[in-house]
Amino acid sequence: MTGWLVLVGTLSFGVIVFEQRTYASKPIATEALFTVPQQEDGWTTIKTNDGELFVWNVRGLYFTLAIKGKEIKPLEDPDHVFFSVDGQVLQIQTAALSNFAADAKEKKLDDKGILVAHRDWETKYIEDLIHAKLAVRTFNTKLSNGSDALMWQFDMPAGMNDVAQKQLYLTLVAKDYVLMLNSEATATFSDADGRKFLLETIATLKLSPTPIDVKQLAESLSKRVGP
Repeated sequence: MTGWLVLVGTLSFGVIVFEQRTYASKPIATEALFTVPQQEDGWTTIKTNDGELFVWNVRGLYFTLAIKGKEIKPLEDPDHVFFSVDGQVLQIQTAALSNFAADAKEKKLDDKGILVAHRDWETKYIEDLIHAKLAVRTFNTKLSNGSDALMWQFDMPAGMNDVAQKQLYLTLVAKDYVLMLNSEATATFSDADGRKFLLETIATLKLSPTPIDVKQLAESLSKRVGP
């Protein structure tokens, strides 16, 4: 596997963080967007009227995702794509198909088959790490654009559930990757709230066939952002 899991004990969240070496690059500070060249291998966020626009330009996968909220705080770590959105946890991650389904074309796996393989791969890795069997619940999902997606979740094991009671995932196939959004259920946010949050976030996904010009996009958005 290209990354590893860590249980974040130093944060007020209990979310499991996936760290992948495949995209390690520092985010561009929003205020510096007008002075730096276009970044073609990394991610950043741009301020919008209703939150932040997340921009991903990494190894052939290019997309934007609107993160909507009044208070959005990123994790201060360039190796994690991890936010608190009005107190709700959001992690954004990708996994190359070659990591878990290198034979997808030979087996003629459709998107549902790829997403199930990814779920099983991630689940086994988590189980091996925490030395516990997970009871995974799965929900097949169709997005508004007709794309297949997979929602799955599991209860955090006893002793690890003081803050995060459940881990929640939403995944879909994007080119040669699986894009994964991760959140959690807590005493404040139910798993139904978390699933709704992930679905509303993924509904804003916009894929691009070419690297996104961050500077140009920021300049365009700055004209729409109110005082």
